[in-house]
Amino acid sequence: MIRHVMRIVWNRKRSTALMMTELLISFLVLCTVLSIGAYYLDNWRQPLGFDYEDVWSLSAFYPVANRNDPVERAALLATSRQVMNSIRSHSEVVVASPTANVPYSGGSNNWGTFLPDGTMARYLWSEVRPEIKEVYGLEVVEGRWLEDGDESLADLPIVITRSMGRMFFGEESPLGKIIPRLDETGAPREAEKYYHVQRVVGVVEIFRKSGELAQEPHAAFVARSLDDPERGRAPGGYVVRVEPGTTAAFEEQLISSLQQIAPEWSFEVEPVATMRSRSLRNSMMPLVIGATVAAFLILMVGMGLVGILWQNVTQRTQELGLRRALGATSGAVQGQILGELLALTTLAVGLGSLLFLQVPLLHFLDFVPGRIFFGGTFAALLLIYPFVLICGLYPSWLAMRVQPAQALQYE
Repeated sequence: MIRHVMRIVWNRKRSTALMMTELLISFLVLCTVLSIGAYYLDNWRQPLGFDYEDVWSLSAFYPVANRNDPVERAALLATSRQVMNSIRSHSEVVVASPTANVPYSGGSNNWGTFLPDGTMARYLWSEVRPEIKEVYGLEVVEGRWLEDGDESLADLPIVITRSMGRMFFGEESPLGKIIPRLDETGAPREAEKYYHVQRVVGVVEIFRKSGELAQEPHAAFVARSLDDPERGRAPGGYVVRVEPGTTAAFEEQLISSLQQIAPEWSFEVEPVATMRSRSLRNSMMPLVIGATVAAFLILMVGMGLVGILWQNVTQRTQELGLRRALGATSGAVQGQILGELLALTTLAVGLGSLLFLQVPLLHFLDFVPGRIFFGGTFAALLLIYPFVLICGLYPSWLAMRVQPAQALQYE
């Protein structure tokens, strides 16, 4: 039966070419949307590595004439120490720390070096105080956390995420190892003026700064100096853990106290939970728009498919009537129409799968795991067949109603 249906479809390939094209486009659209959705869902299932509840972001903006002027750097650091002390003096503040990579913020501070194979390795570079561990609720899984005085050591202690350790050292323990500083040829780079040897002292499981929908980044935490102009600059951001239940009224009080210390500076305060909501909304918007467009496209394809099948059944009235006259039941006629549609769909999704699965095989999007593409393709397969069956129900019902006598109406 299957062989017979495939032969019918092949013999009618000219009349079914449009249907196959529409099915192919619908399948590729489904694969794309479902793969993106699967990518977001897979990211969502991964742990964040930090706690954002009751954490506020405080941004500091200060005038800078010359960042490399030691006198100016020292003055800015002195003001930063006063700002830090003022933040901690409020009873609503549990703990606070400067940082460059606030969760869910648009910008990020990165460090880059080359791996021995010549590929660029980038990771988040967060200069912090040891208190950041309490602010974020970070958990050290290997080694130790940063301590006071680490910022003054010759070899700069650094705490990295597990993924960063694998990137540089494979499955070996990164503790005690130095982060390599290589050029594009794999040779060691010359030390720069403000560069210090980075020695791993601890490992945290994960730190997904950009949130639930983003890919896991490699990240590193280093001790920030607020005293030595040669080893530290005035931070532009702080994270503050406040007492549960602290209201927005405290924002104005906090900014007012800081403005008295640094009248030429400007400050902005926002709960990280609010930043998270905005980040998720902005990240989901392209997917929602794409899914909406895809839904309308597939709906139009479905309506076109119904129309083409309807016309196809009308043109085949003599053939269907003759089959009924030879003893075929109405159910057999309906099965033939739906069988031809499923056979055509199988050809379309077979070609579509070959096309879509070239994306991971050709390494166009290496950051997306191959299983995401295969999962999206499988999910599209599960949806496309019920979709075409629904589109074929009414035309196949019309075919069922063809009576043997109707074959005589055509010469």
